[in-house]
Amino acid sequence: MAMLIDVQAHQRLYLRSFHIFGRNRARCDTFLSAQDASQIHASIRWGGRAWTLVDHSRNGTTINGKRLAANIETALKIGHEIRFGLGAAAAWVVDNLDPPSEMLVPADEQLPALSLKRCHLLPDEAAPEAAVYLLPGGQWMWDNGVESVALQDGDVVRVGASEWRFLGSPALAATSDLGQLRCPDPENALFDFSVSQNEEHISLHISNAGNSADLGERTHHYSLLTLARRRLDDAGRGIEAASQGWIDAAQLSRMLGIDQAHLNIQIFRARNQIASALPGEGKLTDVIERRRGELRFGAFPFRIVRGASIEASFNPVLLAAAGSARHARGAAGMS
Repeated sequence: MAMLIDVQAHQRLYLRSFHIFGRNRARCDTFLSAQDASQIHASIRWGGRAWTLVDHSRNGTTINGKRLAANIETALKIGHEIRFGLGAAAAWVVDNLDPPSEMLVPADEQLPALSLKRCHLLPDEAAPEAAVYLLPGGQWMWDNGVESVALQDGDVVRVGASEWRFLGSPALAATSDLGQLRCPDPENALFDFSVSQNEEHISLHISNAGNSADLGERTHHYSLLTLARRRLDDAGRGIEAASQGWIDAAQLSRMLGIDQAHLNIQIFRARNQIASALPGEGKLTDVIERRRGELRFGAFPFRIVRGASIEASFNPVLLAAAGSARHARGAAGMS
């Protein structure tokens, strides 16, 4: 993401794809305190190939001391010094002109910003306490180990004593219905569990729309397997899809023989591994769904092979179709 450096304060300013400067706090992304600054003084925008600066003010905007023509786009270059207002003491130097992207900007100026790439573990992958991940349709989610919530531009997320501010795309809707963000095409995704007879060894292979990846044997696969079996059991008992598979996190921790902090680490790592294995398949990041205090295996087909035999298979699309057919038959019988 493009960045300016405040020459006086030595602070970084990350640019949104359409970034407004001025004295109007309600309408501007960056507030200008100078008396000669206009309410809407200038804007910087990404045009697809370059970043351009436009002056909208009375008192002018300069690049390297040269006043810009009003309402005319000027392409920015690394090293340009920008001043808003002819007598402005504050100056910003163009330090980066990368294309815009969603970011997590740390409150600690000494730390670098994170340009988001589908899934990130915070504070790090070695000891994750939370995750930020992308859903189909472009919605970023925050998983804090208790629930998953949709991130909106400007939201602040915290892990321990550290905090980050989410800079999102202004094109995203302000509110998203989580029910509409689930995998839109689950029949194309398959989670294939291979389990030893004593269940001490569990490997996972995933495939989707012709792409596949072998995730090998990992400790966190047992958590996924347990959630998958829970969903399968609920489906077998005729529980509706919206309610299938949900289990209290404390109960799941007891079943696995681990504490909830360790369970969350496993869930974060599982989500991150799946996101990294098939980087073009954004829908798979939602394999583990959360709501307050509960989680479940998402609406994806899976198969469990134990030893040399198939233990079970699950396909939510086929189950939904069968349920619709039963409903139709029932309705016909009552008419």
